[in-house]
Amino acid sequence: MGFFSKLFGKGSSTKSFRENDNMGTRQDSLHLANSYWMARNVSQKFEPYVLYTFDQAIDAQEALLDLDCIHLAQDTGKLICTETLLFGYYETDEGKYEAIVCGEDLTHELWAAAKASFARHNGKRKNDQEPKKRPKPRPKAKAKKPGKVVFIREDRQQKMGHTMIYRIHKGPDAATAKAFLEKNPVTKQFYYIIIETPEGNYCRDIQGIYKE
Repeated sequence: MGFFSKLFGKGSSTKSFRENDNMGTRQDSLHLANSYWMARNVSQKFEPYVLYTFDQAIDAQEALLDLDCIHLAQDTGKLICTETLLFGYYETDEGKYEAIVCGEDLTHELWAAAKASFARHNGKRKNDQEPKKRPKPRPKAKAKKPGKVVFIREDRQQKMGHTMIYRIHKGPDAATAKAFLEKNPVTKQFYYIIIETPEGNYCRDIQGIYKE
């Protein structure tokens, strides 16, 4: 589909997207990429991912935009993701561009689609980790009533000369947490919204939404 199709709403969907539709965590700088890999190694939480290298930034962007969950926000001109994933592209010290899709919620189908799209747009595989194939969920007889997110407390911590603000909430499930975070964008640094659920903690900061 690519840049122009998603910018002007052509293709299978005519919906336009805005920055508030972003459900993922944008990775658009080498600093953010290095921070992610350091945190990954420290936590030993090895999420599935696809990572390819490109000679041109436009190829990296087109490769991401060909994925169904990646779009171009019409109000900011930035890539957004409609799934709770880490995504984006950035320039390396060697003048190349790395594109990544990553996260616990990365399905096997999207993993395979990302590999195919990245290769199709002249990308070279740097590394990847295959997610486990999950059985399709059984259809539910009755839809559950929407859950409710409840505020618990606010924590403040001093780190590296900055005041980190953590707004802690509780929610009944992942779907409720994601819906709440989607409606509550974060626009300032060092501010975090955290929803604790039985399915894990879902969070939002200025970069986007992610799962701890």
